Amino acid sequence: MKEYRETVTIATTTLPRPLVADSLGVSADTLPEGDLPLGRFAERYLDYLRATYETEAFDAHPDYWTDLLMAALVDDHPETALDAICAALALCDDVEEVEIIAAGPLEDLMDAHGADLLFRLDEIASNAPRFRLALALLWQEAPGKPLLVARVKGLAGGADPEGDLPPSDGL
Repeated sequence: MKEYRETVTIATTTLPRPLVADSLGVSADTLPEGDLPLGRFAERYLDYLRATYETEAFDAHPDYWTDLLMAALVDDHPETALDAICAALALCDDVEEVEIIAAGPLEDLMDAHGADLLFRLDEIASNAPRFRLALALLWQEAPGKPLLVARVKGLAGGADPEGDLPPSDGL
C-alpha cells in the first residue's frame, strides 16, 4: 500500500484521488476529477449504511464502494478513517444510526488501531457528545481487548445509549 500525506494535519477534509483509487484497486483515471470531499464521502457512506443495514444484498448497492473505501481506510489509514467516521456521525439522524456506525467501522477501527488512537479519541470525546455516545455503544455484541475497552468506555463519560441523540458539536 502506498503512503499518502494528509493535506490537513488536524482533520482530513478531502480524500486524495490517488488514495481513493489505490484503496478501491482502480485507476485514478476512472474516478471523477479532483479529490473526494470528506463530507460527500460521509453522506454517501451513511446513505449506504442506512440502505443496507438489514439486508444481505449490501454488495449490490451502488454505493458499496464507500464500504470498501472505509475498510481500506480503517486498515491502512486509521487517522483518516477516524475523521471519516466522525464526519458520518455528524450526519446521523438518530441514535440507531450512531449505533450502526459504532458497531461497524468504529468497532473495526478500535479493534485494529484503538490503542494507537487513544490520544485522538480523548481529544474528540472531550469536545463531541455524539462521539462519546458512539464510544458508549462500542462492543455491544462481542467484547474487545479488556484494557482498551475499559479506557474507551471511560472516554464515553457516561453517555446514555438509551437517551436522545446528542448534538454533533465537536465533530
